[in-house]
Amino acid sequence: MVNFETMNEYQDFCLRTATVPMDEKTMHLTWSLALAGEVGELANRTKKVFLHGHPYDQEKVIEELGDILWYIAVYSHDIGVDLQEIAQKNITKLEKRYPDGFSSEASQNRIA
Repeated sequence: MVNFETMNEYQDFCLRTATVPMDEKTMHLTWSLALAGEVGELANRTKKVFLHGHPYDQEKVIEELGDILWYIAVYSHDIGVDLQEIAQKNITKLEKRYPDGFSSEASQNRIA
């Protein structure tokens, strides 16, 4: 089993199973559509559980989330950004948007 301690190490492991480099247009199309497909698979699984009465299978949900994370790791690498930077930028945005933590009131009245 591969072990890693940081998201950037995880990203490096993902690159071992990524496809060959592509031109910029193909890269954006490939990773954006692949991400959309994986999110769609997760949404379809959720639909089947909550609307069709299928049993909830947490391992399958984890597997779909892992696929989504893999695509994020590879896509971000291909645009020259590591996962640590993406995570930090997201937290910075959320801290600005919700300095005291999320609440419905803060969401409804947010400026940023």
